[in-house]
Amino acid sequence: MVRVIMIVEMAGRPAAHLTEAIEKHVGVLRQVKDLEIHEIKVSEPRVIAAEEGKEVVKGEEMFTAFAECDFEAPSFARLSETMFDFMPSSIEVIEPSDINLDSGEATGLLNNISGRLHRYDEIAKILGERYKQMEAHLKVMQGVLTERDEEIAKLKKRKAVKKVKKKAVKKKVVKKK
Repeated sequence: MVRVIMIVEMAGRPAAHLTEAIEKHVGVLRQVKDLEIHEIKVSEPRVIAAEEGKEVVKGEEMFTAFAECDFEAPSFARLSETMFDFMPSSIEVIEPSDINLDSGEATGLLNNISGRLHRYDEIAKILGERYKQMEAHLKVMQGVLTERDEEIAKLKKRKAVKKVKKKAVKKKVVKKK
């Protein structure tokens, strides 16, 4: 068995929703059959400080909270799977003080890490391409909006010229009478 303390952090708003979300997320640990849960403590949400020079608007504050999860996993490999599932910000192995992996367990762990890294890399590349597509689409749309703004400005100018001409015609008509 491998005993650890895992810290899981979340940010969001409002504070009540954040508390509910983090409790639900780490609460799943209690349902995992091969993990022995000793204790799960969830902190109270705290306001994230605003950037220097910026004021936080009441009701729009962002909060952060963390959960400290003390549990045991049957093996180091199972612990690594749990770590990937919960994406903790920190994990501390409490016991045993020495961990020995046989080549099969080490191979499985490294292949798990490698596979996940490849999936994350694939997702990052897809998102990068979609970002480029959206950026190109945005430039096209900005061009369309610029053209429409120019058309609107021309129409307003024509309308203003027509008003001036109408006033001039009315003045001529009035002067002739």
